[in-house]
Amino acid sequence: MFDSNGIVSTARRLKKIMEWPIHKFMPVAIKAWITHPNNASISNTTWNDEYDSGAWDYLSSTKEVGRYSVIVGYCLHFKPAARILDVGCGTGILARWLSNAAISSYLGIDLSEAAIEKARQSNIQRAEFAVADVTTFQTSQLFDVIVFNEVLYYLRNPDDYLGRFARYLAPDGILVVSMWHHADGINTWKRLRAGFEELDRVRIVHVQSGLRWNVAVLIPR
Repeated sequence: MFDSNGIVSTARRLKKIMEWPIHKFMPVAIKAWITHPNNASISNTTWNDEYDSGAWDYLSSTKEVGRYSVIVGYCLHFKPAARILDVGCGTGILARWLSNAAISSYLGIDLSEAAIEKARQSNIQRAEFAVADVTTFQTSQLFDVIVFNEVLYYLRNPDDYLGRFARYLAPDGILVVSMWHHADGINTWKRLRAGFEELDRVRIVHVQSGLRWNVAVLIPR
């Protein structure tokens, strides 16, 4: 029998679930998939509202320490004194990790004005931040390291954009890519194989939460 009350009740429960602060329980990629299943663009207003509300503050938690440690380690091991471009830098967490390292320069870009404003307030030495859309970003600068930290699953054609940014690599420059380990991330890694050689990759596991990430060093083929 068709139970309209049951359907309404289920719909209300689903709506309630979607109103939960899911960013506190799920990695960024899951949130992007749930809220934008067709990979539609997330509005700048949404990003600003979330950064203003502190929705992404958990990225500074101990759960993320292993991942950031590997990213920093790769940067310093492969390219000491590097010129670094951080694509989708958010509030500048990676810049703070690198603040005591012997890097040459750091540029962080992000679509969110709110995130960039918070990053600039940190007053990190040798670090610059700019509001920019990854899909339209252009520069005359060259970088020794370009970091894509939990960014690629927000892009419709991640391999194309990674190839576009590879043009901004200095000779022998590297790309450092971090992606949460899930079905979409696995598929993205497969797509990258055609255009990029993998110099090294590690998988990080946060034991308490069970979350896993892959972090790799890539160069264009």
